[in-house]
Amino acid sequence: MFLHAGALADGAVDSIQADFDKLKPSAYKDGAFRYRKYSKVRLDDGAVSLLPSEAFVQTGDINRFQGDVARTYDDLSGELLNSQGFQSICAEFATVCKLPAQSTMEVHQMRIIAQAGTDSVEAAPEGIHQDGFDFVGVFTIARHNHTGGELLVWRSQHDDSPLTRLNLIAGEFCIVNDKSLWHSASSLSAINGDDVGYWDLFVLTASSS
Repeated sequence: MFLHAGALADGAVDSIQADFDKLKPSAYKDGAFRYRKYSKVRLDDGAVSLLPSEAFVQTGDINRFQGDVARTYDDLSGELLNSQGFQSICAEFATVCKLPAQSTMEVHQMRIIAQAGTDSVEAAPEGIHQDGFDFVGVFTIARHNHTGGELLVWRSQHDDSPLTRLNLIAGEFCIVNDKSLWHSASSLSAINGDDVGYWDLFVLTASSS
């Protein structure tokens, strides 16, 4: 088992919060409640660079919600890639996972939306799942006007209760071994009915080789 929870240095997310305001709704089944970008990046002795764009595909046995679909998203912005905050996220992820100095990781930049005046929205519509990598990291950048959105980590998809429930605030993260643990997230509901609620986060995935 491998689970690591921690926090970035104070102020690390300040330079990247505004970038989430530029996200567009997904063109796929999650578009009603997820705005997102996706890229593969290369980490080379601490330097982060963008790799050529590729569609993101998960098999149906991994993603029961929208598996076996080649999904194409906008790449992460150059401004974000060059920001100290994003570079610190990639460095923290690589350090905790003990990735090689030259390694590849996949990055999902997401805003999960809880619309005012509507019922709760699923943060993880695929349910309790693994993503098919060695490591998965969830980094919270901001939360606004919502309840829920807890990260849930399970020993097995068949367990009745999660191993842990984490309500990660801005700058906090959790990294799990995707081979031995399962994860999900609780649904979101807007608090103030006159305002949208949202959870801004990065999901990073990588394999050791």
